[in-house]
Amino acid sequence: MVFVKKIATDNQRFTGRATHIYTAGDHGLEHEHSIPVPDTVVLCNGCNQNLYKEPTPDDPEPGYGYLVYLDKRSLAKDQAYDIYCNGCRLRYFPKAKVI
Repeated sequence: MVFVKKIATDNQRFTGRATHIYTAGDHGLEHEHSIPVPDTVVLCNGCNQNLYKEPTPDDPEPGYGYLVYLDKRSLAKDQAYDIYCNGCRLRYFPKAKVI
């Protein structure tokens, strides 16, 4: 069973991230390149829309997304498959249980 959990995009789990690229050489992995991901970039895995929205005094609500868990074990370990906007969540995981 697939589970989804609504989460604010200003959540701590989206801070301090980086993409790591490794290059191989004659002696295995030789170089690692790290590209920081800004805390204000939280992309939907379905449509690549940036889900982050800065709370403001006029609109204090942050942006939201849905973490997708493919089974109970990944849910228990909080190891999400990825994050989706509501439209993509409904399109790709229509029978997922919202928790």
